[in-house]
Amino acid sequence: MKKILNFSILWLLVAGACLLFSGVCFAEKITILYTGQTHAALYPCSCPKEPDGGVARRMTLVQKLRLENKNTLFVDAGGFFAGGAYDEHSQGLTLDKLRNEINAQAQAIVGYDALAISDEEINLGKEYLQEKIRQSKIPFVSANLKIEGAKPYVIKKAGNTTIAIIGLTNDEAKVKSSGIEMDDAQGALERAMQDAKKNAADLILVLSSLSEEKNMELLRQVKGINIIISEKDINNADEYNRVGASFLVRPVWQGRRLSKVDFDFENGQIKNFKLEQLRLSNQIPDAPEIAAIVPQCFSDTDCQKDGLKGRCSSPGQLGASCAYEKPKKITLTIIQPSNYQVANQEKVIGSLKSLFPGLEVVLVDSDAKKGKALIEKIMAKLLPVYLLEKDADTQKSFQNIKERVELKEGSYYLKPQFFGGAIFVGRKKIPMKLDVFVGTKGAAAEKVFAVLKELHTRHNNVDIVIHYLAIEGQTGFSAPTGLAELEEDIRQVCVKRYHPDKYWDYALCRAKNQESSWWDMCAEQLGIDTKAIKQCSLLGEGINLLRENSTLNQELRIAGGPTYVVNNQEVFSVTGVPQIEQIEEMLGLNEVKK
Repeated sequence: MKKILNFSILWLLVAGACLLFSGVCFAEKITILYTGQTHAALYPCSCPKEPDGGVARRMTLVQKLRLENKNTLFVDAGGFFAGGAYDEHSQGLTLDKLRNEINAQAQAIVGYDALAISDEEINLGKEYLQEKIRQSKIPFVSANLKIEGAKPYVIKKAGNTTIAIIGLTNDEAKVKSSGIEMDDAQGALERAMQDAKKNAADLILVLSSLSEEKNMELLRQVKGINIIISEKDINNADEYNRVGASFLVRPVWQGRRLSKVDFDFENGQIKNFKLEQLRLSNQIPDAPEIAAIVPQCFSDTDCQKDGLKGRCSSPGQLGASCAYEKPKKITLTIIQPSNYQVANQEKVIGSLKSLFPGLEVVLVDSDAKKGKALIEKIMAKLLPVYLLEKDADTQKSFQNIKERVELKEGSYYLKPQFFGGAIFVGRKKIPMKLDVFVGTKGAAAEKVFAVLKELHTRHNNVDIVIHYLAIEGQTGFSAPTGLAELEEDIRQVCVKRYHPDKYWDYALCRAKNQESSWWDMCAEQLGIDTKAIKQCSLLGEGINLLRENSTLNQELRIAGGPTYVVNNQEVFSVTGVPQIEQIEEMLGLNEVKK
């Protein structure tokens, strides 16, 4: 009995100490819901596949998740204003401002905890942003943007955990409106964190519109960040990056899904971190309080019915309505090999059908006489070729693709850089050849080189060639991120020349340590002759090797990556980094296994 009593007293003392000296001593389950780059998209997207999203569905799901875990925060990482180059629903100043008003009402009803300011919030000017900040009951946060009404951070509670939500604004904000003043992002973040810690913050959540590279750099250099939500990079929303005990996550474009992270927070550490992107499908009902303030339509594209053309009357008003009529028939001719399955083609056709409801598809075999003649006439370099009937320009929706097409031989040729191309015309097939176009800097580099190194180990019969993204101009070579990347490109072609057996290990080592200028540490660890590499790099040999390396870039006009050219014919520009099994499938290695 005495032992039990002593244990009880000890437990109470420990618990009391936890409460006295620390905000959180025991594991607490926390949920963070987030959006970003929504651009005031009020409605579900008119996508052929997964027509998800919409502010009314979002509220329904948020309410459900808050009931499941009361320790839930909901934030926006920026890019929630209408207008600007990335807002595909923009219809001019009057309607964009009206859409902003309705979106702000919806944000207030849903109950966001904080809204981060990105350059997108300055699209309509500094004064307009200040007015919206004054009117909002939700705090606007930015630690480095000097604008009246914005806060560097806000403190929120999730159970017993005190969370500081800090905003960071990207430098592009300065060029969008006169009179914008900004501090250095890293310095502003460090000051905000210090102040937040004085206010007993246990967890640091950063909402950032800086570049992906800068966000990763902050995770490496600024100790104490727990999570960064990166507004600008939405391509890898299904994945997260981890640096030590810190995490970087990304939202889904236009809020088509609700982003969610769950974790246990214990003794200042995140454990059991889990990321989900939750569909906002038509299985989720509209929240009636949101549906009551959202007009039926802002434009014709908001009026969607299968096989019918919609028209929006009184756009943006509560009395707005959709009327439907039978659409004009528009022919889309697709030229491609008859037995070839084109990735994402269904999505391309679906997006065109959303613009031209009367679209009818005609397939033409690229190996047949008619196909060859059409390819020759329009001088196509990539298959499939998409040709849209000339009468498409009589439709109002043609304006949506006007800059992405070119009139050729009486039809509109859909430019492959926008609609995709998979096979290079006239190139000889070389089995088991893989050309990869990638930079030595950037968030994808480490994953790309790790996967390719493993592929090389598994299949030494595959000829893998890395092509760097350096471009030669009139004044010499330049690389996407600057001189440091160019110098590393040159070193790597020299390592490939003098130590081919150690190339993959060196490339992966540098990708893991790309912020460090001490390249020779990787080289010396691997037994690479640093003197020979320096001589190759500093003299003309390195430049000549890089020039030879970049010839295929110029020939195929590939300027970005990661891009994969398989068997000398098929091109794959992918979102994120494909797993080794996906690359094996591209090369047909899975069929060999069977």
